[in-house]
Amino acid sequence: MSERPTAQPPRAQVRDKLVWTLVRPPEAGTKEFQEYVLSDLAKAAGSLVPATTAVFVAAQDPHVFSGALVKVGAADRRVDAVLQIMSSEAYVPTDPVNAVLGANCGHVQGWRVHQTPIFDESDPVAPGTQLPHKQLLWINERLDGTTPEFYDRNWYIHAGHLDGREADSDESRRIHKERGERTKGQWYIQNRVLEPITPTAWVVNGISDYLSDAFMPGPGERYDPKLGLGEESFDKWPPRLFQGYTHRVL
Repeated sequence: MSERPTAQPPRAQVRDKLVWTLVRPPEAGTKEFQEYVLSDLAKAAGSLVPATTAVFVAAQDPHVFSGALVKVGAADRRVDAVLQIMSSEAYVPTDPVNAVLGANCGHVQGWRVHQTPIFDESDPVAPGTQLPHKQLLWINERLDGTTPEFYDRNWYIHAGHLDGREADSDESRRIHKERGERTKGQWYIQNRVLEPITPTAWVVNGISDYLSDAFMPGPGERYDPKLGLGEESFDKWPPRLFQGYTHRVL
């Protein structure tokens, strides 16, 4: 069965996925830097990754909460943009793109991730287009004293894979279909970190990528797993929350 066309490339076209957080240089304004990333830097980065299938940039909205802070020198700085590049080749080299990002940003950190689409009800968009829904990125760390296997299993249960495994089942497809019917135009994608590809300021084990109808005033209280799908608590709280709008660049 062929996949319904969406803003995301088909699963078969994503064998590698790279994610970076970008902080502007001290002399640049937020809007100026974000426009530069969207108009120039992201395209240059995408051209340096072999077999690129898509490039997305999320720009932090200046008027909403951000928990994605990086200490640069003596100051805590907001992450201004998140760059995501997908490739149809596995384990692509990253030194060339890291060099370009590092030369044009005040701070860069990046990870190679494994993508699991949970549901995707987005509509196709042309390169250069902003997606209509709000972008929330939950950047999380594994709960202290637990194993990577515990983290993966409970994150998958939380996302509707009640057997704790990545592969779709009749049950997970039913859950995701019900969720998708309530979230037209949106997506929920899990990105499990495989390895850092730069020096990093944070310990990150996973990034939950949501398109949403609304921004959040903050991460709030830890959700009660008993109200979920049977998962145990698996991540440290609060997570780093990034919020803004996503653009498909390539």
